[in-house]
Amino acid sequence: MAKADISIVGGDAVTPRQNFYVDDRTTSSASATIKPGEPVKLEDAAGGNNFALLLATGEPNVTSTTRFVGIAEDESDETSAADGSVNVAIVVPYITKLRCKAHTGTNINTVAKIKLLTGDAVTFDLTSSKFTVNEDEGDDPNDHGLVMVDFDIEKGLVDFYVKPLTTLLGNSY
Repeated sequence: MAKADISIVGGDAVTPRQNFYVDDRTTSSASATIKPGEPVKLEDAAGGNNFALLLATGEPNVTSTTRFVGIAEDESDETSAADGSVNVAIVVPYITKLRCKAHTGTNINTVAKIKLLTGDAVTFDLTSSKFTVNEDEGDDPNDHGLVMVDFDIEKGLVDFYVKPLTTLLGNSY
């Protein structure tokens, strides 16, 4: 994965930082370390583990048992045999403003197009080894956890907030 897929562009001064444990890559089946700028979740709390992992395509969402924690600030240091840790900037719902590339840049290349997308609730996509905001999937305010609020037409970037019920601070799981 590339570094700095996602950046914090608003609310950084009040965004808390925390170190989270990362399971060894053999137990977790992760193929690589978590890189700076990648979104981090905690595993299903019902399973008894609270290790940090990368979010997957289609996350964050309200119906998931995982909790979106925030954005990795450094590279995790787990190995195939030993647990490690990663420092994470914890997203504060509707305060921490994030920025990421759009999944399909041509979907946000005119004012007319972004007017139709502003306020839509969507999720991340990770199909090309780089995180993007999946504006293609359509608005689902009952489940999707990212709310698109601003766009950079020239650079193909989306600014968004995270909904409370998908986060560490708001998810009831």
